[in-house]
This record gives sequence, structure tokens and C-alpha cells, in this order.
Amino acid sequence: MIDEHEIMPFNFFKYGGIYSGGHEGMRYMIRRAGEKPDFILKAMVWRGPYASTAVKEEDITQQEFEYSEDGRSLAIEWIANQYDSRVDEWQQAPEILDIEPIVHE
Repeated sequence: MIDEHEIMPFNFFKYGGIYSGGHEGMRYMIRRAGEKPDFILKAMVWRGPYASTAVKEEDITQQEFEYSEDGRSLAIEWIANQYDSRVDEWQQAPEILDIEPIVHE
């Protein structure tokens, strides 16, 4: 269960903080995007175990939200709904110790 109280408060994002986490095979991130004064919150989910920088962009599902406390709450709710609606996909994600490392040449 993704708990809103375990995710950083809106003030964290005001200073450019990026929050990422994982839940049973699903990785997720919330971050500030856009330019001042038109900031938004962007929420993203993808199949673990890799970090977002190691995943193809087309494999990341994203949604934009209002840059506010309400937007933060809606982003967290959206992430939780993504987990619930795709639970089989997340539970089939490999564990980090079961995969071959990515080697960049």
C-alpha cells in the first residue's frame, strides 16, 4: 500500500526535490517540472527493478498534476491506482539480484 504520509510533503518539491520509491515491483517518482511560474508536478511509474534513467522512455507511464498540495495528493493517488490496476505486471518484475547488470561500453 502506498501511504501518502510516507511521501515527502509539498514543501520538499518546492525546493526541487525528487522523490522516488518502489512498491512490490513498481518503481515510481514525483518531481517538479516546467519553468517558473508554470511549475507542475510530474508523477511516473515503471516496472522495477531499474532506476528511471535505465528504463526506456516508452516504458514509463507519466501524468502531470497541478503544482500544489492538492496536486501532490492527486499524484500519490494516481500512483496507487497505477499499482492497483496493473498489479500482475508489477508482481512479475524481477528482483534486483536476479538480473544481469547493464554494462555501458
